[in-house]
Amino acid sequence: MKKHYLIVTVGISLFLFSCTSQKNLIYLQGAEDAAGESVYNYPANTTNYSPNYLLAEQDMLYIQINSNIGEEASKLFSSSTNTNYMNTDNAVFLNSFVVNKDGEISLPIIGNIYVKGLTIEQAENKIKEKAEEYVEGVIVSCKMVNYKVSILGEVTRPGTYTFYQPSVSVFDVIAAAGDLTYYGNRHRVKIVRKTPNEDIIYNIDLTESSILQNSKYYLQPGDIVYVEPNKNTKALTTLNVPLNTITSSLSIITSIISVLSLILALNKK
Repeated sequence: MKKHYLIVTVGISLFLFSCTSQKNLIYLQGAEDAAGESVYNYPANTTNYSPNYLLAEQDMLYIQINSNIGEEASKLFSSSTNTNYMNTDNAVFLNSFVVNKDGEISLPIIGNIYVKGLTIEQAENKIKEKAEEYVEGVIVSCKMVNYKVSILGEVTRPGTYTFYQPSVSVFDVIAAAGDLTYYGNRHRVKIVRKTPNEDIIYNIDLTESSILQNSKYYLQPGDIVYVEPNKNTKALTTLNVPLNTITSSLSIITSIISVLSLILALNKK
């Protein structure tokens, strides 16, 4: 009879371990209503959109200045005469303008414009204002070229990724890298951010849905995301067997043990 209880205890323990391991793989856990939805209210005068990025030194901007009064007016501010060449990413990079140590960009005809600390939209408006001193009907388009983020550690495809969008969240980078591996510690992901005076390391928990309200959820150009290994998970899978295979096997073993224990109990009767 003691053997029977021992087998059942072991089976229950294996089952609980399996459930706990799977729970650690789930992102954005939190309280949900009856419909399975979670709503997060933001403080007054704030929104759930990404914070506006402020331009800094060494940022690279691709700037197009056109005019609706004629093609010749548009060419006045152009730094490239070959429009076909501009269709490649390398060309966009080579024809971009760098924010120098003084916080300025230097544009043809217009000259130096101070843009450090401005949003992209504010920089566009400032460039437009300067350009309209020379030509009427100016249309300005300003894009970030160096929005690159690196991701290392327990992800499928570590590397540096370039994004052509106004904002980038930590999940955008994780998706680009093919998600975390089974060994990735979703409770402890580091974000390394360089500032003019120091390097800052933030820790975030991907399993908490409250991360959506964390200002560190949105990344900045040059950030490095590092996914730590889950030491307990890795120690339990020394043969590099995927965790879902292990948990499935444990469930089968538990079921077999339960059936055998039931047969033994019936035979004793």
